[in-house]
Amino acid sequence: MSTSASEPISNSKPSAQSYDAIIFGAGIAGLTAAAYLVLGGARVLVCEQAPKVGGLFNTFEREGFWFDGGIKAIENSGLFLSTLKQLGIQDRITVHKSPIGMITNGKMQLFNAWEDVENYYADLHILFPDEQKGLIQVRADSKVIFDLLDSLLTYPIPIMDTPADNKSARSEWFKAKKGSLARFPKALAMMKKEMRVYLEEHIHNPNLVNLLCDLFPDGTSAFFGLGYFRMFLDYYYPEGGMQSIPNLLAEGIIEKGAEIRLNTRVERILLQDGRACGVRLANGEEVKAGYVLASSDLNQALICMLPEGILPVKFEQKMRSSQVSHSVFNVFLGLDVPPEELNLFGSGHVFYNPDLEGITEQDRISRKDYFAHVPQEISVPCMHDPKLAPAGMTGLNLSAMTSHKFLGGWMMADNQRYEQLKEACADDLIRSFEKYYPNLSKHILFRVTSTPRTILNQTSNHEGAIMGWSYHRKEAFNRGSLLAMRSIVKTPVPRLLTAGQWTFAPGGAPTALLTGRLAADHILKSVKTE
Repeated sequence: MSTSASEPISNSKPSAQSYDAIIFGAGIAGLTAAAYLVLGGARVLVCEQAPKVGGLFNTFEREGFWFDGGIKAIENSGLFLSTLKQLGIQDRITVHKSPIGMITNGKMQLFNAWEDVENYYADLHILFPDEQKGLIQVRADSKVIFDLLDSLLTYPIPIMDTPADNKSARSEWFKAKKGSLARFPKALAMMKKEMRVYLEEHIHNPNLVNLLCDLFPDGTSAFFGLGYFRMFLDYYYPEGGMQSIPNLLAEGIIEKGAEIRLNTRVERILLQDGRACGVRLANGEEVKAGYVLASSDLNQALICMLPEGILPVKFEQKMRSSQVSHSVFNVFLGLDVPPEELNLFGSGHVFYNPDLEGITEQDRISRKDYFAHVPQEISVPCMHDPKLAPAGMTGLNLSAMTSHKFLGGWMMADNQRYEQLKEACADDLIRSFEKYYPNLSKHILFRVTSTPRTILNQTSNHEGAIMGWSYHRKEAFNRGSLLAMRSIVKTPVPRLLTAGQWTFAPGGAPTALLTGRLAADHILKSVKTE
């Protein structure tokens, strides 16, 4: 069966039956939950407001070129490949390692091992000779976290076991990794300190602080920022584009008898005796279920879809006051040159620093030439899979983080001003990349832009957020730690669960996969005991 991104997946069949679970939101979390539920024998309905599954895992086509509209690759994190294996679908999709590169001061650095990280820091020593002492400390702390993550990412997670797995694997892991685990207390302190605050303790040059911070969302912890070099080694890309992953999950769900309805928006969560018992759709239809799983913007699900007074006052106040994460601005380009001419050294996923000045958090809101200076995330799908562009041509995606508040806000009512703004920002991103590849403009066949407003329309994520809640700890809707993840999928409303990047901050694909699995486990345990 094909897992191509070319066609939406659906088996929409209006039904009056009651379900064990209704899931609204067919992103990676909702589909993961549904896949585990049907594997466990549950009756499941998945409702998705968009015309296709996937959410931010989406791929689209323009004039024979394929682009990934959201996530550019997926971190394994001990979850992605194991999930495919547990669901028995790993042989139905081909994924490849996705090596990441970084361009700084015009030089490309590929990341395949710690030695490549050392080379990156060595280049920074040359570029910022007055910051030797601080860079030595930052590199040392990076190594501590790199080694710790190197251990944690290989941990055989119990819930990801299959019958064929070695049951002594965890004890063997502890014996092999106890040296790196001894560094956990120091790394734990890094989890509580923001990256920018940490760097300012060791680095005096504000431009270098910017450079080291700007690849990550504002508010990122020092642990995440320093450790992301290890995550660079853990990315994968599926043949056919990122849409292949949700399509594969949806196909498996449908084959096992579950129902997926596209273009179906949930308007209200139904309650009986204070418990979730189903949903009302935008067309007025009411569907009953034993459980409701919100795999969507949690603010909308709990604030907008429940009657007033249902949520505890402090819980609701905290959610209403919490801030969302950054969004992204994309420029998709069809080029009349082969990908090799872009000088990306074989990497289809690159982070590009256009200068050594960097940007500040305030720049994300008010700097008019922001997109001429902001670091870019560059994606070239046809470098992963040649079928994703016509022969001898390239589909290139230039993207950059942006705040929904940028220059007054991307959600502005003045459509003419909005169109002018996005075209000007696209021009800036293109000119910025031309510092590295000077002839880019001469080879553009067409361009398509995507803004936070686009993402809002596609996903209903508030302000076009792409990572759930803000990475600033005091601004986010934090509900506990990783150690309490099993209970985090619960809400104050009995039988109403949540999964996805809005469930736990910071969000991301691994959070979506894990919470989808945990929510499914909770429902299956209840269904089996009733």
